[in-house]
Amino acid sequence: MTDAVVVDLGNSVAKIARVGERSIVSQAGVPTAALRGVRTGADLLAASRDLEPVLAGRPDVVLGSVVSWAGARLAAALTGFGCRVRPVTSLDFTRLGVLTRYQYGEPGVDRVAASAEAFARSEQAVIVVGLGTAVHTNVVTDAGVYMGGAIMPGLRLMSESLGVGTDQLGIVSPRKPKRTIGDSTPEGVEIGLYHAWVGGTLRLIDETRREFGLEPSAGQPAIWLTGGHSEWIAEQIPDAHVDADLSVLGLARLSERL
Repeated sequence: MTDAVVVDLGNSVAKIARVGERSIVSQAGVPTAALRGVRTGADLLAASRDLEPVLAGRPDVVLGSVVSWAGARLAAALTGFGCRVRPVTSLDFTRLGVLTRYQYGEPGVDRVAASAEAFARSEQAVIVVGLGTAVHTNVVTDAGVYMGGAIMPGLRLMSESLGVGTDQLGIVSPRKPKRTIGDSTPEGVEIGLYHAWVGGTLRLIDETRREFGLEPSAGQPAIWLTGGHSEWIAEQIPDAHVDADLSVLGLARLSERL
Protein backbone atom coordinates (compact mmCIF):
# COMPACT_ATOMS: atom_id res chain seq x y z
CA MET A 1 0.00 0.00 0.00
CA THR A 2 1.10 3.59 -0.54
CA ASP A 3 1.42 5.80 2.50
CA ALA A 4 -1.87 7.07 3.88
CA VAL A 5 -2.20 10.24 5.94
CA VAL A 6 -4.98 10.16 8.50
CA VAL A 7 -6.25 12.24 11.39
CA ASP A 8 -7.78 10.70 14.50
CA LEU A 9 -9.22 13.78 16.17
CA GLY A 10 -10.29 13.03 19.73
CA ASN A 11 -11.44 15.06 22.70
CA SER A 12 -7.90 15.61 23.98
CA VAL A 13 -5.59 15.44 20.97
CA ALA A 14 -5.60 15.29 17.18
CA LYS A 15 -3.28 12.51 16.05
CA ILE A 16 -2.03 13.19 12.54
CA ALA A 17 -0.13 10.23 11.11
CA ARG A 18 1.44 8.93 7.94
CA VAL A 19 0.88 5.18 7.76
CA GLY A 20 2.57 2.68 5.46
CA GLU A 21 2.48 -1.14 5.45
CA ARG A 22 0.22 -1.27 8.52
CA SER A 23 2.58 0.76 10.70
CA ILE A 24 3.01 4.42 11.53
CA VAL A 25 5.84 6.04 9.58
CA SER A 26 5.62 9.46 11.20
CA GLN A 27 3.11 11.24 13.36
CA ALA A 28 2.36 14.45 15.20
CA GLY A 29 -0.03 15.40 17.94
CA VAL A 30 -1.89 18.67 18.29
CA PRO A 31 -3.94 19.28 21.46
CA THR A 32 -7.56 19.60 20.43
CA ALA A 33 -7.99 22.78 22.48
CA ALA A 34 -5.07 24.34 20.56
CA LEU A 35 -7.04 24.06 17.32
CA ARG A 36 -9.10 27.08 18.43
CA GLY A 37 -6.10 29.18 17.44
CA VAL A 38 -5.56 27.45 14.09
CA ARG A 39 -6.90 29.22 11.01
CA THR A 40 -4.30 28.60 8.30
CA GLY A 41 -1.86 25.94 7.21
CA ALA A 42 0.93 28.03 8.73
CA ASP A 43 -0.91 28.08 12.07
CA LEU A 44 -1.20 24.31 11.91
CA LEU A 45 2.52 23.78 11.26
CA ALA A 46 3.30 26.14 14.15
CA ALA A 47 1.16 24.01 16.47
CA SER A 48 3.47 20.98 16.14
CA ARG A 49 7.11 20.85 15.05
CA ASP A 50 6.63 17.18 14.05
CA LEU A 51 3.87 17.89 11.54
CA GLU A 52 5.83 18.96 8.46
CA PRO A 53 7.20 15.49 7.55
CA VAL A 54 3.74 13.99 7.99
CA LEU A 55 2.24 16.44 5.50
CA ALA A 56 5.16 16.39 3.05
CA GLY A 57 3.93 16.44 -0.54
CA ARG A 58 0.53 17.89 0.41
CA PRO A 59 -1.13 14.46 0.64
CA ASP A 60 -4.79 13.48 0.63
CA VAL A 61 -5.94 13.26 4.26
CA VAL A 62 -8.64 11.05 5.76
CA LEU A 63 -10.16 12.81 8.76
CA GLY A 64 -12.10 11.09 11.53
CA SER A 65 -13.29 13.47 14.23
CA VAL A 66 -15.44 13.25 17.35
CA VAL A 67 -15.24 17.02 17.98
CA SER A 68 -17.34 18.87 15.40
CA TRP A 69 -15.89 22.37 15.70
CA ALA A 70 -12.30 21.10 15.80
CA GLY A 71 -12.85 18.83 12.80
CA ALA A 72 -14.17 21.74 10.73
CA ARG A 73 -11.29 23.99 11.73
CA LEU A 74 -8.63 21.37 11.08
CA ALA A 75 -10.15 20.46 7.70
CA ALA A 76 -10.07 24.12 6.66
CA ALA A 77 -6.44 24.51 7.73
CA LEU A 78 -5.38 21.34 5.92
CA THR A 79 -7.21 22.42 2.79
CA GLY A 80 -5.50 25.81 2.96
CA PHE A 81 -2.19 23.98 3.25
CA GLY A 82 -2.88 22.25 -0.06
CA CYS A 83 -4.21 18.89 1.13
CA ARG A 84 -7.43 17.32 -0.08
CA VAL A 85 -9.42 16.31 3.00
CA ARG A 86 -11.87 13.41 3.12
CA PRO A 87 -13.98 13.48 6.33
CA VAL A 88 -15.32 10.04 7.28
CA THR A 89 -17.87 8.77 9.79
CA SER A 90 -18.45 5.44 11.49
CA LEU A 91 -20.87 4.46 8.71
CA ASP A 92 -18.05 4.49 6.13
CA PHE A 93 -16.62 1.36 7.72
CA THR A 94 -19.19 -0.76 5.89
CA ARG A 95 -16.50 -0.61 3.17
CA LEU A 96 -14.40 -2.83 5.47
CA GLY A 97 -17.26 -5.20 6.18
CA VAL A 98 -18.26 -3.68 9.54
CA LEU A 99 -21.96 -2.84 9.74
CA THR A 100 -23.10 -0.63 12.60
CA ARG A 101 -26.25 -1.67 14.44
CA TYR A 102 -27.20 1.31 16.60
CA GLN A 103 -30.69 2.27 17.71
CA TYR A 104 -30.09 6.03 17.87
CA GLY A 105 -27.54 8.09 15.98
CA GLU A 106 -24.15 6.55 15.34
CA PRO A 107 -21.08 5.73 17.46
CA GLY A 108 -17.91 7.79 17.45
CA VAL A 109 -15.77 7.24 14.37
CA ASP A 110 -12.74 6.53 16.59
CA ARG A 111 -14.56 3.64 18.26
CA VAL A 112 -15.60 2.01 15.00
CA ALA A 113 -12.21 2.63 13.37
CA ALA A 114 -10.47 0.81 16.23
CA SER A 115 -13.05 -1.98 16.16
CA ALA A 116 -12.77 -2.42 12.38
CA GLU A 117 -8.98 -2.69 12.61
CA ALA A 118 -9.16 -5.24 15.43
CA PHE A 119 -11.80 -7.25 13.56
CA ALA A 120 -9.74 -7.28 10.35
CA ARG A 121 -6.68 -8.54 12.21
CA SER A 122 -8.49 -11.08 14.40
CA GLU A 123 -10.94 -12.46 11.81
CA GLN A 124 -13.35 -13.29 14.64
CA ALA A 125 -15.61 -11.56 17.14
CA VAL A 126 -13.83 -8.86 19.16
CA ILE A 127 -14.23 -6.70 22.22
CA VAL A 128 -12.22 -3.50 21.84
CA VAL A 129 -11.54 -1.39 24.92
CA GLY A 130 -10.48 2.22 24.39
CA LEU A 131 -8.54 3.75 27.27
CA GLY A 132 -8.17 7.46 26.65
CA THR A 133 -10.13 10.56 27.68
CA ALA A 134 -13.05 8.19 28.08
CA VAL A 135 -13.09 4.43 28.59
CA HIS A 136 -15.27 2.69 26.04
CA THR A 137 -16.03 -0.92 25.21
CA ASN A 138 -17.00 -1.99 21.71
CA VAL A 139 -18.32 -5.29 20.39
CA VAL A 140 -18.09 -6.68 16.86
CA THR A 141 -19.68 -10.05 16.15
CA ASP A 142 -18.27 -12.85 14.00
CA ALA A 143 -20.46 -11.54 11.18
CA GLY A 144 -18.86 -8.09 11.35
CA VAL A 145 -21.73 -6.31 13.07
CA TYR A 146 -20.72 -3.47 15.39
CA MET A 147 -23.13 -3.77 18.32
CA GLY A 148 -22.06 -0.84 20.52
CA GLY A 149 -20.81 -1.03 24.09
CA ALA A 150 -20.38 1.15 27.15
CA ILE A 151 -18.71 4.47 27.97
CA MET A 152 -17.35 5.78 31.26
CA PRO A 153 -14.97 8.62 32.24
CA GLY A 154 -11.26 8.06 31.82
CA LEU A 155 -8.67 8.74 34.50
CA ARG A 156 -8.20 12.43 33.70
CA LEU A 157 -11.94 13.14 33.65
CA MET A 158 -12.39 11.29 36.94
CA SER A 159 -9.68 13.42 38.51
CA GLU A 160 -11.11 16.67 37.15
CA SER A 161 -14.62 15.79 38.32
CA LEU A 162 -13.41 14.98 41.83
CA GLY A 163 -11.36 18.16 42.00
CA VAL A 164 -14.20 20.39 40.82
CA GLY A 165 -16.82 18.71 43.01
CA THR A 166 -14.92 18.94 46.31
CA ASP A 167 -13.43 21.76 48.36
CA GLN A 168 -10.01 20.43 49.37
CA LEU A 169 -9.08 17.42 47.24
CA GLY A 170 -7.90 19.18 44.09
CA ILE A 171 -7.00 17.72 40.70
CA VAL A 172 -4.12 15.25 40.52
CA SER A 173 -2.19 13.89 37.57
CA PRO A 174 -3.28 10.26 37.07
CA ARG A 175 -0.55 7.75 37.72
CA LYS A 176 -0.18 4.11 38.65
CA PRO A 177 0.20 3.95 42.46
CA LYS A 178 2.70 1.70 44.23
CA ARG A 179 0.49 1.02 47.25
CA THR A 180 -3.10 1.14 48.47
CA ILE A 181 -2.78 3.03 51.77
CA GLY A 182 -1.79 6.60 50.99
CA ASP A 183 -0.36 8.83 53.72
CA SER A 184 -1.49 12.11 52.15
CA THR A 185 -4.69 13.36 50.58
CA PRO A 186 -3.24 13.70 47.05
CA GLU A 187 -1.84 10.17 47.24
CA GLY A 188 -5.16 8.88 48.53
CA VAL A 189 -6.89 10.49 45.55
CA GLU A 190 -4.39 8.95 43.12
CA ILE A 191 -4.94 5.50 44.62
CA GLY A 192 -8.71 5.80 44.63
CA LEU A 193 -8.89 7.06 41.05
CA TYR A 194 -6.63 4.34 39.72
CA HIS A 195 -8.47 1.46 41.39
CA ALA A 196 -11.91 2.82 40.47
CA TRP A 197 -10.75 3.11 36.86
CA VAL A 198 -9.18 -0.35 36.77
CA GLY A 199 -12.09 -1.96 38.59
CA GLY A 200 -14.69 -0.32 36.38
CA THR A 201 -12.84 -1.28 33.21
CA LEU A 202 -12.37 -4.92 34.24
CA ARG A 203 -16.02 -5.17 35.29
CA LEU A 204 -17.15 -3.85 31.91
CA ILE A 205 -14.97 -6.40 30.11
CA ASP A 206 -16.22 -9.28 32.27
CA GLU A 207 -19.88 -8.32 31.89
CA THR A 208 -19.48 -7.83 28.14
CA ARG A 209 -17.94 -11.29 27.82
CA ARG A 210 -20.78 -12.73 29.90
CA GLU A 211 -23.40 -11.04 27.74
CA PHE A 212 -21.67 -12.51 24.70
CA GLY A 213 -22.20 -15.90 26.33
CA LEU A 214 -18.51 -16.79 26.26
CA GLU A 215 -15.98 -17.43 29.02
CA PRO A 216 -12.38 -16.17 28.77
CA SER A 217 -11.12 -19.75 28.43
CA ALA A 218 -13.10 -20.16 25.20
CA GLY A 219 -10.67 -17.90 23.34
CA GLN A 220 -13.47 -15.76 21.94
CA PRO A 221 -14.14 -12.99 21.56
CA ALA A 222 -10.62 -11.60 21.10
CA ILE A 223 -9.89 -8.75 23.52
CA TRP A 224 -8.08 -5.68 22.20
CA LEU A 225 -6.86 -2.74 24.27
CA THR A 226 -6.11 0.62 22.69
CA GLY A 227 -5.45 4.22 23.71
CA GLY A 228 -2.90 5.94 25.89
CA HIS A 229 -3.47 3.91 29.05
CA SER A 230 -3.62 0.47 27.41
CA GLU A 231 -0.53 -0.86 29.16
CA TRP A 232 -1.98 -0.06 32.60
CA ILE A 233 -4.75 -2.59 32.02
CA ALA A 234 -2.86 -5.11 29.89
CA GLU A 235 -1.19 -6.83 32.84
CA GLN A 236 -4.64 -7.57 34.26
CA ILE A 237 -5.78 -9.33 31.05
CA PRO A 238 -3.08 -11.79 29.92
CA ASP A 239 -4.96 -12.83 26.76
CA ALA A 240 -5.48 -9.27 25.49
CA HIS A 241 -3.92 -7.83 22.35
CA VAL A 242 -2.53 -4.32 22.83
CA ASP A 243 -2.17 -1.63 20.17
CA ALA A 244 -2.41 1.99 21.27
CA ASP A 245 -3.02 3.16 17.69
CA LEU A 246 -5.95 1.01 16.52
CA SER A 247 -8.07 4.01 15.51
CA VAL A 248 -5.28 5.52 13.41
CA LEU A 249 -4.58 2.19 11.71
CA GLY A 250 -8.29 1.57 11.14
CA LEU A 251 -8.61 4.93 9.39
CA ALA A 252 -5.58 4.08 7.25
CA ARG A 253 -7.14 0.73 6.32
CA LEU A 254 -10.35 2.54 5.36
CA SER A 255 -8.41 4.99 3.18
CA GLU A 256 -7.54 2.11 0.84
CA ARG A 257 -11.26 1.70 0.03
CA LEU A 258 -12.13 5.34 -0.54
